[in-house]
Amino acid sequence: MSLLALADRFGQQPTSSAAAAPAARMQLSAPEVVRGGLFFQSRLEVRALRPVAFPRIVLDNGWVEGMQVNSIEPAPASESSRDGQLVLSYDKLAAGDLLRIWFQFEVDPTSAGRRAYGVELDDAATRLVRLPHTLTVLP
Repeated sequence: MSLLALADRFGQQPTSSAAAAPAARMQLSAPEVVRGGLFFQSRLEVRALRPVAFPRIVLDNGWVEGMQVNSIEPAPASESSRDGQLVLSYDKLAAGDLLRIWFQFEVDPTSAGRRAYGVELDDAATRLVRLPHTLTVLP
């Protein structure tokens, strides 16, 4: 069992995925598999390719369902909900600006299962780019 854990057969190792559109590029570093009761981090990088007046980071429900959010840095200017999804609002981005956000979580031990862990960048309510991701929580 210990050798399997050392070989990362039980999750926690982050993977990197990216998406791009004419307005922005996003890169997500996040695990695909986590274990209940443990801490983990995800990092999102958004590079504006043109000005984004009202940057909104829209998180799929899997980002907070069954998770304890320990911190989000830098903190958003405001948080809201849109159709049940968490929306983080940041200050305007000029072309070339980089917004890097760190998320720290603890997984609720009873929340095993697979969930959507995608993220999108909107300019106010207009989607600019979406990055799909899935997170599996092991017991």
